[in-house]
Amino acid sequence: MRNITQILMASTILVCCTKEKKVTSEPIVQKEIVDVKDLKHVEVGFEEKFETLPLLDFTEITKNEYDDLKSIAHPITNPPLQSRNGNYILEINDKILQLKKLTNTLKEEEIQYDYLGFYPSLHMYAFSANSIADYLGFSELNLINATNPSVYSIISPGDNKVENPVISPNTKYLAYCYNDIYDKNKSFLGILNINSDKTFTEYRSFSSDNFNIKDVVWFGDDYIGIKVTDDESKTFKYYKANLSLSNNKSSNLSGIDGNYNIHVETEATSTGMASISYSFKIKGNEAILETNTYHEPIRCNGKYLVRENNKMFELSYNDKEDNCKSSGIFYIKKEGAKYYIKGIGSEATIQEWLELEKS
Repeated sequence: MRNITQILMASTILVCCTKEKKVTSEPIVQKEIVDVKDLKHVEVGFEEKFETLPLLDFTEITKNEYDDLKSIAHPITNPPLQSRNGNYILEINDKILQLKKLTNTLKEEEIQYDYLGFYPSLHMYAFSANSIADYLGFSELNLINATNPSVYSIISPGDNKVENPVISPNTKYLAYCYNDIYDKNKSFLGILNINSDKTFTEYRSFSSDNFNIKDVVWFGDDYIGIKVTDDESKTFKYYKANLSLSNNKSSNLSGIDGNYNIHVETEATSTGMASISYSFKIKGNEAILETNTYHEPIRCNGKYLVRENNKMFELSYNDKEDNCKSSGIFYIKKEGAKYYIKGIGSEATIQEWLELEKS
């Protein structure tokens, strides 16, 4: 009996010691709670920096080509986030970041956040940071690094945030677009270089007053495609651009940037010679045409899309007169220091190359 009692006492002591050992071997680590203001903040996407870099030069392609060329990019995912007391909870290394969730009670000088998703290839969370100033709402896209305490804010050309970025297949570039909320068919596309340390620098850009960008895709790492509309998504056009095509200030279209004028006589009338004066203002991928006429109708004035084709520049009508979309086409070429245009005047001159005056 005494031996049994001793065995039971020894067993009890052993169990107690074991439990005590287990508790002390797993100490509770209290992670530091930090505010977003405590993180390193970096802004990227400055307009003045893009202006010093080459512009993207887009050429039109078919829908089938657009669909066939699409590459498998790195999509944004949507893993659930922890939340507590109206805050998103993010674990960043040994720290806990709290972000106040967006509500309908946003106040002046307050920032609330809307979770957009997670980029596994960047290891970054995407959030919309929302604020109010002078009773107007603003938002910007924030990328929060999940492995170090830093926030990258992509600067928007307008009051709202840019669309969710699209990462190239080999995580070489990040592309994002913005459609103006006030000016119809005004859009912007920005390309950021993704550096080896997962920081970003401005690389290429494109802007248009002629359409909204509805979709951005990658054709490998060096080609990008866009799907656009100028009639609120009733019809679409498709374009692609080579990111490494040009090392110039703007693009290969910058060779004809400027103002051009030409006067053409068309036919004799009972009150004098009919004529048309053309004035083209060309910048990047866009041109504006204004005409003055004598005994000739004024038509097809307005916006034109400029594209390079076989060392010539094609100006195709891109405005509101429906009957000009097929006939409103001009061609410009450069020979030496001189510029020539084809497609102006009457039937007698429309197929001739006539010299332009550049001002």
